[in-house]
Amino acid sequence: MTNIEEALALLAAPYTDERFFIRALSALTLVTQCRWAGFARPSERPGFGEVIAFCDGKKSLPSFEFELKGSPCEQVYWQTEKCHLIFSHDLQNRFPDFPLLKSLDAHSYQAEKIVNNNGNVLGHIFVLDQLPQTENTKSKEFFRLLAQRIGVEYHRHILTQELIQHQEMITSSEQYMSFVDTHYIYRVVSKGYESLFNLPQEQIIGKAVTELHGQPVFEGQIKPLLDRCFLGEQIKTQVWIHPPHIEQPIFLDVHHNPYYDANGKIKGAIVSAHNITELENAKSKVEFLANHDSLTGLANRRSLFQQFEQLLAVENDSPNKVAIAYIDIDDFKSINDNFGHQIGDLVLKEVARLLTSICAQHDTVARIGGDEFVLITTFTCAQTGPSGQSLIHRLREQLQQALCTSLIVEGKRINVSASIGLHLVTDTSAEISALISHADNEMFKYKQSNCAQR
Repeated sequence: MTNIEEALALLAAPYTDERFFIRALSALTLVTQCRWAGFARPSERPGFGEVIAFCDGKKSLPSFEFELKGSPCEQVYWQTEKCHLIFSHDLQNRFPDFPLLKSLDAHSYQAEKIVNNNGNVLGHIFVLDQLPQTENTKSKEFFRLLAQRIGVEYHRHILTQELIQHQEMITSSEQYMSFVDTHYIYRVVSKGYESLFNLPQEQIIGKAVTELHGQPVFEGQIKPLLDRCFLGEQIKTQVWIHPPHIEQPIFLDVHHNPYYDANGKIKGAIVSAHNITELENAKSKVEFLANHDSLTGLANRRSLFQQFEQLLAVENDSPNKVAIAYIDIDDFKSINDNFGHQIGDLVLKEVARLLTSICAQHDTVARIGGDEFVLITTFTCAQTGPSGQSLIHRLREQLQQALCTSLIVEGKRINVSASIGLHLVTDTSAEISALISHADNEMFKYKQSNCAQR
């Protein structure tokens, strides 16, 4: 296995915990053949940075904080607009006041800045070595791709940490607590209800639930739960509610417990609720990042396989036909080379928009590589015809018409074309990867045929 293959294998596993960063840095040492690799970010202390993941090959080293001034990292954040930076040799003489270099006896340094979609700096990855470094296209491109991947996973990590903080906040926050009698009247309420209904407690007590929540919410959400509780059932559920006096709906974790009098007769329900709207929104963000491409917002490879598997299960006994389109943007490297990666990213976003605009509501559009996209679409039996070839022909024409075009990006006119491979699924029991490979192979044949005609 080559260094590149082993590095890619290290990155193939999905993010599960903070060990991802060490795996990624190990991959970086393999590709660059450097001894040390690290992932650093600006510290909360002004003028300082912190290395949060550091490795010697595959061995993890302790994290640490350092002063940016007088370090190579200072160049990354403050003294260059470039995303990639290299000091190929003579590192200790360039930065004589940075003790880490002397302790490691490091003489060369290479780094790549990590930015989010808004252009804000999240941190940087770097390698150090005792020998001089030579920059090459392969290692530089791997640096860039790895920085993008770490940026996505680090953003997801931040959201996960926020999720944990929200859980802790909710645990200690004031609850909504009330006692509702069997006539659906509030008899006791906590102070939390004052903000819910914008009324003092004494004006809430004695009012009917329907009066405060509105008839539709009462009949559709609240009454069925109370009725079950009045029959003796303990209920734990989560519901969205939108009281008339608040601007946005809120998501509640709700417990209903029946209240018995001294004779064992149910007199009402004790309701306890937590507002977990922020927690639910944080979960949604984490789930979105796990299933979508961070640049285009399209489904990612993981989501594509999941949706495709569900579609094939549904269409297994259906006369409908499923078609796969594998799309590769022609000569995309020249766009990056001529206009820069920022323009290249905007072109990819525009291609994603074009694909989405021509697709039906239930189609799946995914970005599975740098400039590679996959479309999964379904056609009814009436649309396909006897052989389905007319379907394939129409789909190719539709995609070519949309994607072979001239785009205006940041005031620059960029001509775009695409090579498209199409496959009509005839065996819904086949492996998903094999079905996509059929379309990929057709795309490759199409690209070769076009090159031969030029």
